[in-house]
Amino acid sequence: MTSRAQKEKIFNQIMESFASFIHSHLLKYNLQRFGLEIDDLIQEIRLKVWKIVDNEKTIAYPPSYLRKVVESAVIDQIRRIRKEEEVFYTEKQKLISEVEPRGSSYNEQMAWLKDFIIKATDNLMDSRKTVIKLYLLNMTLPEISAYLNFSQSKTRNLLYRGLEDLKKILKDRSLDKEKTRGNT
Repeated sequence: MTSRAQKEKIFNQIMESFASFIHSHLLKYNLQRFGLEIDDLIQEIRLKVWKIVDNEKTIAYPPSYLRKVVESAVIDQIRRIRKEEEVFYTEKQKLISEVEPRGSSYNEQMAWLKDFIIKATDNLMDSRKTVIKLYLLNMTLPEISAYLNFSQSKTRNLLYRGLEDLKKILKDRSLDKEKTRGNT
């Protein structure tokens, strides 16, 4: 059984020897696009390595082991973020559904209007359609860009162009309906 001081010495040797190795492996994942900080992941990696050293398990080949630890730490953090986004989205949908009025004639009109708009959005380009539908679900521009892993400028362009296309489609469809109403 090794003493705490010996464990700390082994731990510090591993972390000092492989600090640049760990850092370079973290950089290849482009963590900023997920909103992750390298320092947070390094701290998580340090905890995992400490647990191994503290349990007196030997690391046969440190570079291979540390690469696996880095990969699992990144995957764990991405899963955590996606789970939080999923919970946020679900809660947001609950709040939206609770805010909608309960009057039957209003709901019927709104249902007709929603169907009309959804059918119109189905005629948009796929990239614009996705952004517009998320926008219609009351997601903000930063939320949409994070959800789709797009830059905010790309998302903004898709949104504005999609809205312009949607206006044209809705205008054309409403004119067609007026023409058919006038003929009957």
